[in-house]
Amino acid sequence: METIHAKLKHLPKDFIVEEIQGEWHCQTSTEFIQSSIKIDESQRDFLWCEMEKRDIDHFTTIKTIADSIGKSPQAIGYAGTKDKVAYTSQRISLEKPDIEKLRNFSNPNIILKNFKWNKRKIKMGYLDANHFKITLRDIDKKDAIKISSQIRKRTFFPNYFGPQRFGINQGNIKIGKLLLKKKFKGALKLIREDKGWEENQEDKSPLLIIKCLPKKILLMYIHAVQSIIFNDIVSQALEEGLNLEDKGQQSGILAGYKTRMSNGRLGEIEQEVLDKYDLTLEDFDIQEIPHLRIKGSFRKAITKIEGLEVEVDNDEEFEGSKKITLEFTLPSGTYATTFLENFFTFT
Repeated sequence: METIHAKLKHLPKDFIVEEIQGEWHCQTSTEFIQSSIKIDESQRDFLWCEMEKRDIDHFTTIKTIADSIGKSPQAIGYAGTKDKVAYTSQRISLEKPDIEKLRNFSNPNIILKNFKWNKRKIKMGYLDANHFKITLRDIDKKDAIKISSQIRKRTFFPNYFGPQRFGINQGNIKIGKLLLKKKFKGALKLIREDKGWEENQEDKSPLLIIKCLPKKILLMYIHAVQSIIFNDIVSQALEEGLNLEDKGQQSGILAGYKTRMSNGRLGEIEQEVLDKYDLTLEDFDIQEIPHLRIKGSFRKAITKIEGLEVEVDNDEEFEGSKKITLEFTLPSGTYATTFLENFFTFT
């Protein structure tokens, strides 16, 4: 589908994220003012609260709070990180905080509120969903009308990996394929070009040099291959009209040497995509580099959109243009930009 141009995060208030867990729905404030901190005196090990921030990155926020209450950042638990250029509200836990220091907390970009004691720490993944309110700006009037109509019809979107995972000109995929095919000399040459590294270890074999590279970098290349295979399988399945909400078709493969292919037509598509990239499942068993032996896993093929609302208005920031405001809820682990990239190209 053709996308249209829009400006994302022109202002921090254009990107609002609110965390949802059970009955706890974090809210962003209309007025960003730190009120007096009220805390029940019956202490437990962890004090939970809502952390609201504006136009400040997640890790700077955590360190700022930790420093102010005399704790290390590790004493603060959270379920997920949130965007910098945004208004966000989420739960955090504070391990045995100094209450008096906490009551004196003040920061122009951070508010702490709604305190409750709990016996456990909040950890990554302890959330059900995120609620978004996103304003896209500087949109052509005709484009705004057309695209808003298309968005309103959506009940789900493909859970594709974003293009940034594949590298410039899909370079990460090329390197990943060479590693999987055990063409280590060619892989090393492209890695050096990708990272701008000079050839200064000519006395060693390419395999030995690659084995000394950081695991994180090498896995990035393999994951790029897994991701493009996943994207192509989901794209082909949707193009053929397969219902990816049906039982047995809700997850796409992240290929590995222990992957079990799906039944029916979906399984045939999986094999066709592997063939297209001249790969087999056995290729993911790189015994020469044990930490690159990938067993494989699964990823949800599509993501359901809950509570979608779409509004089109005149854009007060860009004269003669329109803005589109979208409000919706997505399950945890799903990025709003993955949804938006189905309709918009950002500038």
